[in-house]
Amino acid sequence: MTGGFTMGKSIIRTVTGVTAAAGVVAMMALPAHAASAIGAGLTFYQGTFATPVLHVAEPDGACTPFPAAADSLAAGGPVQQVLAFRTADCSGTAVGLGTLRTFSAGVYHSFRAN
Repeated sequence: MTGGFTMGKSIIRTVTGVTAAAGVVAMMALPAHAASAIGAGLTFYQGTFATPVLHVAEPDGACTPFPAAADSLAAGGPVQQVLAFRTADCSGTAVGLGTLRTFSAGVYHSFRAN
């Protein structure tokens, strides 16, 4: 039984290591302006982190229109989650986008970040 527990801890360490490595690779793949924005609020981009289309320096959780052309986002500092909605008034089911993500442009119409 101890062997199974040890194997489970090994798998957890492996998954944790792979997850951390993926995060580092994602950060290295970002353009310089996207990587620098991660430490300061929330920035939406079009062209997969190529062109900033909206920057919110201090997101406060208010319902905000989602930039129609956006297909990626990067957030940092106090931002822990970006919730996206398919409606213009942040009603309905929220989709958690996290703080570093790509998505299809035009799908979401409003968001809350906190």
